[in-house]
Amino acid sequence: MKLGEKIRSLRTEKHMTLRDLSKKSGCSLGFLSQVERDKVSPTISSLRKIADALDTNIISLFEEEQTLDSIVVKKSQRGKFENKRSRVKYELLRPQFSDTTIEALYMYLEGGASSGQSPHSHDGEELAIVIKGKLKIEVGGKTYVLEEGDSAVYKSNIPHRWANPTDEQTEVIWINHPPTF
Repeated sequence: MKLGEKIRSLRTEKHMTLRDLSKKSGCSLGFLSQVERDKVSPTISSLRKIADALDTNIISLFEEEQTLDSIVVKKSQRGKFENKRSRVKYELLRPQFSDTTIEALYMYLEGGASSGQSPHSHDGEELAIVIKGKLKIEVGGKTYVLEEGDSAVYKSNIPHRWANPTDEQTEVIWINHPPTF
């Protein structure tokens, strides 16, 4: 099921109109219509607003309905999704549908990929570990450049954003508590 279909399905399950979702998420009616028809790829920030309005998390918008009874995730079985707009591919490092309070993602950031122009904030904490390449993180107005093997941890309620400042792919393990996707 495509992202737009999943959003439409969740919205209709909750007996919400597109207008209801627009009001609750703060996203425009036209934008949501395009998202549901898979005409545009929303940013992570927009996905977070939509997921919150639907009382779910971002990962559930990409997951297929199945149950897994395991604590192990084989590399070949990672839940995968891509955000073409922010130019990031994500792989879920915890079992899908897990009730754990930790979220771990393996992220592939294309050259120039970013979380957006403006810093964002939310509850929780984040830990980023650079596996390959470089990652620029801005936290509370201060900028840090991380290279292979470097890590950063911070409270997520401090305005923050990130970017791959190079033309090469960067690989990062990103851990959130509680899950934000």
